[in-house]
Amino acid sequence: MDEPCYEYRASWSAEDDAWVGLCDGFSLVSHLAPTESAALDGIRSLVTDIVADLRSDGEPLPRPTPWGQHDAERLSGAATGAPIAWAET
Repeated sequence: MDEPCYEYRASWSAEDDAWVGLCDGFSLVSHLAPTESAALDGIRSLVTDIVADLRSDGEPLPRPTPWGQHDAERLSGAATGAPIAWAET
């Protein structure tokens, strides 16, 4: 079965004093970590586990956000100087 191609990103949260890993198809899931790479690794791991659970329960998987839909968010983060990291898998 083909794996969905979700878009992952990490951004700094001053409120949490940590990097926050996010995934486009799972808006209610995040992973806090002390480093950008750990936040991305953590959110990927969480999503992998969730996808496995959904599949085992016969539930549909969320659709990935089409590439480019986050461009406005990416540009606004760059405009404010907020660090945003993007990774696709």
